[in-house]
Amino acid sequence: MLAACGGTSSSSATVTATVNTLPPSTNPGAVYVFNQVVKDFEQAYPHEHIVGKNDPYDPTTYFAKLAANQLEDGVQSYFTEPPLLISRHAVADITSLAKSWPSFKDYIPSIASIVTRGDRVYGIPVNGYVLGIFYNRKLFSGAGLDPDKPPTTWEEFRGYARQLTSSKVAGFAETSTANQGGWHFTNWMYTAGGDLESSDGTKAVFNSSQGVSVLNFLKAMRFTDRSMTQQQLLTQADTLQLLATGKVAMVVMAPDQLNALQAQYQANLKDFGIGPMPQNGGNAALTGGNLWVFNPKSAPEVIKAAFDYVIYSNFNLEVVERSLAQQAAAGQAVGAPTAVLFQGAFQQQLSALYRKYATVPLENYTAFMNAQLQLRPEPRNQTQKMYATLDPVMQAILTDPKADPEALLNQAAHQFQQILDQSSSS
Repeated sequence: MLAACGGTSSSSATVTATVNTLPPSTNPGAVYVFNQVVKDFEQAYPHEHIVGKNDPYDPTTYFAKLAANQLEDGVQSYFTEPPLLISRHAVADITSLAKSWPSFKDYIPSIASIVTRGDRVYGIPVNGYVLGIFYNRKLFSGAGLDPDKPPTTWEEFRGYARQLTSSKVAGFAETSTANQGGWHFTNWMYTAGGDLESSDGTKAVFNSSQGVSVLNFLKAMRFTDRSMTQQQLLTQADTLQLLATGKVAMVVMAPDQLNALQAQYQANLKDFGIGPMPQNGGNAALTGGNLWVFNPKSAPEVIKAAFDYVIYSNFNLEVVERSLAQQAAAGQAVGAPTAVLFQGAFQQQLSALYRKYATVPLENYTAFMNAQLQLRPEPRNQTQKMYATLDPVMQAILTDPKADPEALLNQAAHQFQQILDQSSSS
């Protein structure tokens, strides 16, 4: 079968594979680095050709693109997605390719489990993140707060937000649309010690006392303290812009957004810090990440070309070093704190390279990097649909002072339980 996106099955000709990770034209430095890596890859693999598309993974369109033969051969996706994609046979089995790569065995078991079912492998994890608090250090100092001591508890966070709020600046902004309200609600739940699903993934359990406490906490900041933005229904792109332009002092974000903060808004990263998620009994924060999956309709040699590119561009140590040097020279943010994927010498070598070429002010993230929090993965069953169910809950809490947290969560849990029941019976 020919690849859906232009791959060729002739063994004597160049095999073309498409990937979905071409950066947007608004970030020319990243586009340059991407093209350089592709150029180097094609020199190392002269019979394999890579075509980049600026087509970030979207869970609402993935299956339609697959059905319409419009899906790339290699797709960078999220840690949450393999259970659904595997169950619907929407990703390729890459067991032989994965196990032929020597470093696959070095994945931390919990990371490897994301892309494996039994002894079969369906993807390649490439990076991880932990959510924390981005904050404006200048606004901290101006409000009499120590920029090297971000808040560590809900009570402190709420107090900081009040102190940072002025006629021109909101202390905090939160997301509530595009599934990001549910994503951040999950993160806050972890800081409170709550769960979203039962351990077997069959029951919705977020309508708990911890869930109610999260919503009451955010509602109080919004309507009692008035320390949040009046503008609501925000996405991460919105909160990043508000942070970058000095209109908000604190937002929830992952360190991988440092590059966008610098590239899109020409922000001086020395003016910003990252702290750990403030806690209320959970001692935890949400961890997630990106992985690659492959189009099950693509020809085996096309999947191999995409796989070879993924390994080459992410894990060949010489390529990683050259890419990091290019990123640093191109003005990209290099060295942001990431979650560890591997164990042993390979991870040590990767970490050393990121430290060597770091352009970000790591001293501004000391509290984040030193935090001893449990890193809790996102719920794995129907995750994006759960987030979509929780978005309206977050929207109501942040826009309606009369919203009832318990009633909203009970209604959402009932709706999501129907989705879980339907998926288990199909």
